[in-house]
Amino acid sequence: MQATPTPSVRSATPADAAFLARMDYEASLPPFGASFWNPRLEPTGTPVVAFLECMFLEGASNWGAIDDFIILEVEGKAAATCAVFRPRNDTALEGPLNLDKLDTVASALGWTGNQKSAFLAGYKKDWSGDTSFMKPQAELILETVAVAPEYRGHGLGDALMQAAFDRARALGAASLGVMVIHGNDAARALYEKYFEPYVTFHAAYFDNEFPGMTKFKAKLG
Repeated sequence: MQATPTPSVRSATPADAAFLARMDYEASLPPFGASFWNPRLEPTGTPVVAFLECMFLEGASNWGAIDDFIILEVEGKAAATCAVFRPRNDTALEGPLNLDKLDTVASALGWTGNQKSAFLAGYKKDWSGDTSFMKPQAELILETVAVAPEYRGHGLGDALMQAAFDRARALGAASLGVMVIHGNDAARALYEKYFEPYVTFHAAYFDNEFPGMTKFKAKLG
């Protein structure tokens, strides 16, 4: 592992929205090599990162608002991030986008009615049926754990975990949870150092249309 300066830790601000969008996109790639947002946004012609930046700026993320994000900086540059947020069952089960904010997001992106309808139809198809597997397993949830590609291999994943646990304890939470899609071996190896397995949903649970996932939980002393 290459030596790197000790990162500094700070909270995200709206000025970080573009970085958070890029990291959210990076976090959505493994293990498929493509983001689940791509087919949803294809009918709109909107790049994924542009959509995600708008989602954060308009407060439309169900899985962490801007001020829920921690940013690690190396020599004054944002290098890694994660969100530590308090989930609500009524939104956590709806997926990453708060549909109550869709009109605002669509307007900010300049979508036509047809573009918004095409996006909404695809998104609802993805999140239809039984989504109880998304029920939060802990008081706080860790999401969008990502290290910028140019900073990988420097131990920032462990630094993110330490910062996330510090944030969760500072918020007075009793537990912190995270999930990983099967096949994302790098993330799983990181989480297993800090969390205990809570529940696993195998591919058969999703009729083999999805590789399955494991949810982890850590008690905070």
